[in-house]
Amino acid sequence: MTEKKHSYERKSLARTVNEPAIFYGDNNTLQLIIQLLGGVNVIGQKIRNMLDFLTVAEKGLPISVLQKLQKRMQFTNREIGQTLDMSESTLQRRYKLNQKLDKKESESAIDVASVWAKGIEVFLDEEDFRVWLHTKNVALGNNKPLSLLNSPIGRQELKDLLARIEWGIYS
Repeated sequence: MTEKKHSYERKSLARTVNEPAIFYGDNNTLQLIIQLLGGVNVIGQKIRNMLDFLTVAEKGLPISVLQKLQKRMQFTNREIGQTLDMSESTLQRRYKLNQKLDKKESESAIDVASVWAKGIEVFLDEEDFRVWLHTKNVALGNNKPLSLLNSPIGRQELKDLLARIEWGIYS
């Protein structure tokens, strides 16, 4: 019996893979998050995808990012502080001294901006989204969506619920 030998060519692994945006986030969503945080100039680094926010959070976001987000969300100092699990006095001190957010606060601000961006995309109107945030929701155990913004688990639940609403799944 003759043994057949195969000759395989080594193919270059350097190729472009066009994967669906769902794996890394839609570019429109990414751009909206960047806008909510005040833009690339305020963030201090070019953002190509959501993973770039890891580096940004590690360095700490400038406090001006939080000011932009707070203004856009129309939150008081107390509300934005509670959302980021930060006391109002700490927040005011950071504003006064122009201090950076720490890693946890930076990640929370980015996460809150991602919820806000998803809400705008789903409702197509920021004011309608604000009303929804302040309205009790059966899918959230009769809680107001706003009450879940201060926790990573709550923010993920909000994003999941918004995705269900977007896809027309009864929620």
